[in-house]
Amino acid sequence: MRRYNSPKYNLCVKLCTHCLQNKPLSDFNFKIKSKGILHSHCKNCSRTFIRNHYYNNRQYYLLKAKRRNEEIRTFLRRYLWNYLKKHACVDCGETDPVVLEFDHLKDKLIEVTRLVRNGPSIDKVRNEIEKCEIRCANCHRRKTAIQFGWYKNLPL
Repeated sequence: MRRYNSPKYNLCVKLCTHCLQNKPLSDFNFKIKSKGILHSHCKNCSRTFIRNHYYNNRQYYLLKAKRRNEEIRTFLRRYLWNYLKKHACVDCGETDPVVLEFDHLKDKLIEVTRLVRNGPSIDKVRNEIEKCEIRCANCHRRKTAIQFGWYKNLPL
């Protein structure tokens, strides 16, 4: 039978201050990993506490996430607006950002404006913009109509 007060045993186990059970050190998360300091609650007790805390404060966390997502979308919208202000239509030279659009040349994953609405990282938006040319709405429609032959069979 093991002696719980032996120094050798104390190096292998730790008392959880919540459930009051001696558990192996691997059952505890690090508090400060660089110093080797462990939390006083075991992983199971920590998990239970976190779940209960979220359940009891769910509305707070949902509002916090909603605010953060709005901040990200606002930042990305400003980024797109500033990008369009610095670029002109490659066909006609139009510079008004209100009428400028992103015209994908290759490997389109999603429309840039839809991507911004989803709130991804700025790097994902930049990668998608790199695949595009800037065109005004009229030039974009004309290019797309010619590209896909929309008016090929119409009597004009």
